[in-house]
Amino acid sequence: MAGAGPGLAQGSSGFRRFGQELGARATWASAPHIEISTPDKLAQHLNIEHQTGGIHPNKIDKEFERQAGQKKLQSRPEEVTTTSSVRDVLESSQAPPPDEVDILVGVKHDLQSVKETFALSSVPRQAYALGLAGTLPYLATSMSTVFLSWNLNTELPTKSALLNRILFDHDAATYWLNTLEPIQVGYGAVIISFLGAIHWGLEFGEKQSARDRTRLRYGIGVLAPAVAWPTIFMPVEWALITQFLAFCGLYSIDYHTTVRGWTPPWYGTYRFVLTGVVGSAIVISLIVRAKIGEAAEHSAAVPMQNRVRGVGRPSSVVQRRDWAKEEEEEKRRVKEEEAEEKRRAKEEQKREEKKRREEQKREEKRREEQSQENEKKNQGE
Repeated sequence: MAGAGPGLAQGSSGFRRFGQELGARATWASAPHIEISTPDKLAQHLNIEHQTGGIHPNKIDKEFERQAGQKKLQSRPEEVTTTSSVRDVLESSQAPPPDEVDILVGVKHDLQSVKETFALSSVPRQAYALGLAGTLPYLATSMSTVFLSWNLNTELPTKSALLNRILFDHDAATYWLNTLEPIQVGYGAVIISFLGAIHWGLEFGEKQSARDRTRLRYGIGVLAPAVAWPTIFMPVEWALITQFLAFCGLYSIDYHTTVRGWTPPWYGTYRFVLTGVVGSAIVISLIVRAKIGEAAEHSAAVPMQNRVRGVGRPSSVVQRRDWAKEEEEEKRRVKEEEAEEKRRAKEEQKREEKKRREEQKREEKRREEQSQENEKKNQGE
């Protein structure tokens, strides 16, 4: 090996790998001129043989095989172990281990999709800002409905002085709840009409008309206010349900028009987010209105036009109660009632005493008259 050239020195590593793959096979171990006990020795032998031209690892040496076949095998029990001549039934792969699979990759992808959807990065900033601002009246009326409904379901006065200052009495809460109804329903009717009018504006901006597209856009522009306007005359629950269905239907139409390229590419996602906000506000309003107790005089079934005209409203806005003052008045009233009861008891006692004395006088007078009659009878006899 000391006299090997650079080419052979570089080839020794290749022979070493070749020897490791062959292992200590019986064919090579049986040769008389080869002392092999490990793959490293086999690789060293193959390297020497290659230098002398005795063997080529990529060719079969038939002469060597014949001589090895005639030779008797020699036993070497000291070199035999429990693993030297046994191969595992299930051997591990020599290939590099595969990269670990992230089992949450699907969930992460879905979360990223939701994040990108609500980010609305492709939506123009002006439309984004104005659209979100347009949902504020719905959120305000919905949260106010939640508060007033809770107010109506709370027994007054409460044990908390703070809540007694914050909460309205039930008459005032009912009044403000009825006031919110035309505001929420009326605003929803305006927004539904506006969503239909958008398609008219898009069609007016087209340079060429297309029969299907034009008919759809004009139809939406007419149908939207036709559905929205009657809701202001319905009971509030029916009005909110109708408007919820109208918002969902318009979103479905807007999504399909976006897919067909009749609206800007970002319009479908934009409408999805805004419809989700408005729809959630409507559902919350419907749920909390359904939870209002029967004892609360909530006029949900009264037609809305009557409430808009003032029918059924209190003559004036009920002012907040001063619970401390009312408590003092109640105590004073109780004291007065107790004093009145004592006075009446005394008067009753006096009347009973007077009546008893009069009875005694009458009894004494009767006895006196009886005594006089007895005396007259005795004198006559």
